[in-house]
Amino acid sequence: LSAYSDDSPAKLPLIGDHDLIYSASPGGSSGAFGPLTGKVTQSFLGDVKFINRVELLNGVVKIELNAEREVLDGNRIRVIFKETAFYLFGNEVARKEVKGSGVWKYEFGGIVDINENEEEKLFLRVLKTPSTFVIAQRCDFF
Repeated sequence: LSAYSDDSPAKLPLIGDHDLIYSASPGGSSGAFGPLTGKVTQSFLGDVKFINRVELLNGVVKIELNAEREVLDGNRIRVIFKETAFYLFGNEVARKEVKGSGVWKYEFGGIVDINENEEEKLFLRVLKTPSTFVIAQRCDFF
């Protein structure tokens, strides 16, 4: 897969919302909380700040992990976690500072055709954190 990747996937611009489509992580970052599994997205607020968001029960419960990223080179980023916010029925019920960081390695980053007849494209990212994550964004703008 890496043979088809952009040469410097960590340097590709990230904007808007991206959906988690696969995770090898057994924990909350995959959307799993006890017997429940939620929808996981990443929302990019600029070049540095982003939010990892899990929505459970059709958004009744929402957990947001605020983070910052730093591009280390063409294939790696450092992610620094800042705080977690908890929401119930759209109202913030708690906010807590968190500490932690890690280096995420891109295995792939680039545009993928998903339906040649309709010209549908995805901006696809495959990252090792060390767990594998596959994150996608529809490319209506390409």
